[in-house]
Order: sequence, then C-alpha cells, then structure tokens
Amino acid sequence: MDLFECEATFEAGPAAVWAVWTDVDRWPEWDVSKEVARLDGPLEPGVSGWAKQRGNLGGSFTITEVEAGRRWVTECPMPLGKVVFDHLVEPVAGGRVRVVKKVWAQGGFAPLVRLFAPRMRRDIAESLAALGQRVAAAAPPGPVSRGDPRSQPA
Repeated sequence: MDLFECEATFEAGPAAVWAVWTDVDRWPEWDVSKEVARLDGPLEPGVSGWAKQRGNLGGSFTITEVEAGRRWVTECPMPLGKVVFDHLVEPVAGGRVRVVKKVWAQGGFAPLVRLFAPRMRRDIAESLAALGQRVAAAAPPGPVSRGDPRSQPA
C-alpha cells in the first residue's frame, strides 16, 4: 500500500548528494528522525543495517536494490509485513538535483503504519531539506570569477 512520497530539489551534483545520503552512519547528523544508524557492510543488496528513530524503538533494515549513484531501496520488517523506503537521486537542469523518497507498507501491519504517515512525511520532508543543506555545506567553494574584486591583487 503506497503511503506517500517526498521530494526536494537543490543545487548540487548527483555524486555529492549520493555520497551524503548513503553515508548511513552519519544520518543522525542531519536526518531529524534518526538518533542512531549503521550499515553492516557496503551499500549493496542483502546488506543489513539498524536505525533508531528519535523517541522510538530501533529496528533493522535490509538493502534490497541498488543502482549506484541513482537509487537504493530498503525494507524494514514489521509484524505481518514490511515498510519499504525507495530513495532516488536524479539530476535536473541547471546543476540541480531532485531527490525523492517513497514510502509504502505491505502486509497486515500496513493499516497501522498509515496512522504514522503524516509524522513520517513531515520528518522526511524536513530531512530532505537538511540533506540539501548538508551537501551545500560539504561542497568546496567555487572558483572566484575575474570580475570579483577578491580576485584582484591588493
């Protein structure tokens, strides 16, 4: 059952966004919902991880799909089902990147997960904005143009 998707677009290169978004151990530094996160191996199908939401219990997840530099999918087991998170990075015109996170639930637990969807949506939207800020802060400064007075000798 599809729950929702969130997206954000910001100035960045896809590789820079991918590097920050897939650095699971550092999610708590910018993802508003994460208190602890870890990945128990490289970002590839079959590798497990664990994350603890702020104010909630932690839980395991498994990487199920990876298209390097573009997309990855995680599944979180729940009683009688699972919650799936699909992460997408795609370049758009003008040196910008669009990021999308889709969430859906499968199985008997899905109706209960739907009750938490509004809060999840808010947290994910806020975290995607923070992802853009993190990527911008990590970017090296651009070259100084010749018309900029800072580039003129003193």
